[in-house]
Amino acid sequence: MSLNSSVNNTRPAIVVIVPDIPPITIELAIYLVTVFVCLVGLVGNGIIIHLFCFRIKLNQSTVYILNLAVADFIFVFGCCMVSLYFLWEYNRVQTLSESHTIFSRFGDVLHSFGFNSSLFFLATLSIEQCVSVRFPMWYKCHRPEHLSAIMCGILWVVIVLITVLERFLSHEYRQTVYIVISSIYLVVTRAIVGASAILIIELQKTSMQCRPLKLYIVVIAAIITFLISLVPITTVRFLFSLGLLNTATERLISFCLVFLCTAIDSTAHPYIYINMGKWKKSISNTKALESAFKEEGGRSSEESHSADTQQTDIEHQSSILQRN
Repeated sequence: MSLNSSVNNTRPAIVVIVPDIPPITIELAIYLVTVFVCLVGLVGNGIIIHLFCFRIKLNQSTVYILNLAVADFIFVFGCCMVSLYFLWEYNRVQTLSESHTIFSRFGDVLHSFGFNSSLFFLATLSIEQCVSVRFPMWYKCHRPEHLSAIMCGILWVVIVLITVLERFLSHEYRQTVYIVISSIYLVVTRAIVGASAILIIELQKTSMQCRPLKLYIVVIAAIITFLISLVPITTVRFLFSLGLLNTATERLISFCLVFLCTAIDSTAHPYIYINMGKWKKSISNTKALESAFKEEGGRSSEESHSADTQQTDIEHQSSILQRN
């Protein structure tokens, strides 16, 4: 018995080397989910951009939808880059400092540019649909034909200027620029809320027989998801102003949640378009988008094909009767 114990005591101790891998924390989980959501958003918005550029003829509304899809694509791409940057930092991945800095800054600029673009294009789309319901005769008869394209061009210029002022202006004027841009955001957000409220009220008053109901529902759903994504941002800012987020961990988790919610908003838009067009139907994505964004007095390709077929049958029957 003593021999066994002496032998056991002379055995070398086994040293277990544990690699320096950070544990799965809340921040890491949120960043991983954000990257996954961004990848889904890139696929969805890429499908929308492809279909509207090569498969579907643009109309007054889908011009804004195409530009909004481009803005959402840029935004989720920037979110993905920034989230990957934080994952690299969190896991201590060794990279060149210059390339690392360029990657993070480029992703941050794309994130800001995409957010500004989504905000302005969604506001313009909601105001456009509000005007179409509030003043239907003017919208149908007197609206300029190329107004959508002109407005989109102006908006892109304004968005570039705002992003440049927001990201590249010297620190001496940063506080003034922040106040001006925050005021612009507040005005645009109120315009979105007011236009969507007027749109809902007017739709309840008027008959829906000649209205593009799916188009209005798509616009309202996109606005609702955007407003929901703003709730975490305003909540975090409110908590910061009250001084309730004191620790660095609380601030980091709050920042991660804001990032995730805004990414979900831009990711949800293309799937709202497609699912609304496919409502109780088994059709392709192209026909679903045509159905969702069919304007008043317009017909989808499926309806046009059906009408053409009926017209051909009637002409064929009439020719048979004339021969008899």
